[in-house]
Amino acid sequence: MAQTGKRGGHSSRTSDGGRTSKPRTDARTSTGGPVAAAPTEGLTSKLEPRRGPVKVQLNTWVLASTEARLKWLVKNRGFTVTSVVDVALQELLDRYDVPVADPDGRIGER
Repeated sequence: MAQTGKRGGHSSRTSDGGRTSKPRTDARTSTGGPVAAAPTEGLTSKLEPRRGPVKVQLNTWVLASTEARLKWLVKNRGFTVTSVVDVALQELLDRYDVPVADPDGRIGER
């Protein structure tokens, strides 16, 4: 579904409908202090680097409180929103025994 209006982002549409990229700066900072390893140690190993498998766009709405927690995690632990959302969804899908899809996004018949 197409999104209308401006909500801020890193790219804009050209007059012919294509996209142009705006320069992006990645400000990665170290928290400097000790990190609580117990809750995040298992998740950290599941988080993928920025470049990896083929990805598709997923647009959704979340509670403001969920967004605030997500922003805190991204800022304070150096994760990306994409990685956090993917890990969380994978864990939910595994919990409900949803079959695994192949790299092209197809689920085989059971």
